[in-house]
Amino acid sequence: MSLHFVDKLPVFGYREIDGFELAFAWIWRQSALRVTFVETEPALIGRVTHLDGLPRLVAAPDNLAWLHQDDPARTLAVLDFATDLWRRKDSIIRTCDG
Repeated sequence: MSLHFVDKLPVFGYREIDGFELAFAWIWRQSALRVTFVETEPALIGRVTHLDGLPRLVAAPDNLAWLHQDDPARTLAVLDFATDLWRRKDSIIRTCDG
């Protein structure tokens, strides 16, 4: 697996949610992932924090409407994928070429 970067942060994974490709990048030395749209502006969706405990999504103000705060399906999809990536981080790091 090749290592890619978004805003100088290593990307742990990509996921399509409701027709949009999202990138999940590790925030160095933190139990958090930065979530961005791959091809849409404004790109920042937010950060998934507290991945070693009870994960939560800290949403960026520009994309609150996309997350449908009144309908948690997208937020839950982002949290589920981020949590899965975080559990597999050691394996992801070991298999990277970069």
